[in-house]
Amino acid sequence: MANGSIRVHSKTEYHICVNDAGDEIVFDISDTGLANKMVRTFDKVNNLVDEYQDKAKEIDKRPDEPFKTTVIDGKEKVLITKNQYDGAAMIDELYQKSRETLDTFLGVGACQKIFGDKNYYNMFDDLAEQLKPHFEKMGINSKNLKAKVVNKYTPNRESKRALK
Repeated sequence: MANGSIRVHSKTEYHICVNDAGDEIVFDISDTGLANKMVRTFDKVNNLVDEYQDKAKEIDKRPDEPFKTTVIDGKEKVLITKNQYDGAAMIDELYQKSRETLDTFLGVGACQKIFGDKNYYNMFDDLAEQLKPHFEKMGINSKNLKAKVVNKYTPNRESKRALK
């Protein structure tokens, strides 16, 4: 007996293939709060970046000291300073928190599917740029959302005409 599989997609789901393995992220386009969730998520990521930039400034201001040393040719050499170590740890934490924040919008494990284990400086800007045409296809923009809400909940024709 042959095994097979079928895949049924809801008409309100928008699927985006995010890697060569065929992994997808899925959005429910009937969710009227989707645009707000997107904006809040990217605002949270931007706030995290601001917070960590402030932390980086604090690290830069404090006196530095050796953190890890080694002996080379009979002389002790500094491999990394305390400030360098703390800065690197802070960056790792920023990316981890940013990924968690984005996963609340994109779906559990989405950032791992998209980026794998690699983090890089403009990765979230690149993601937003790549998602933009998909959001436009889904109709995620303020004008469309306003029109949908007015059409659904306003029986007054004058209100509907005001959108045109």
